[in-house]
Amino acid sequence: MLFFIYLQQAPAETTKYMIAGYAVIFMIIFLYLVSMYIRFRNMKRAYKMFMDLDTDTE
Repeated sequence: MLFFIYLQQAPAETTKYMIAGYAVIFMIIFLYLVSMYIRFRNMKRAYKMFMDLDTDTE
């Protein structure tokens, strides 16, 4: 009889944890993409400055 009581219990409700986990993952991905954009923009600026300096010396 005790065995059937364990079979009748519903699984734990973990939807909130799943949504929170996805939110954290998407936030990390978003921050990573913003970081990559900023680094790329700074690299383009530095490359342009280097090319301007390179053409000035000739």
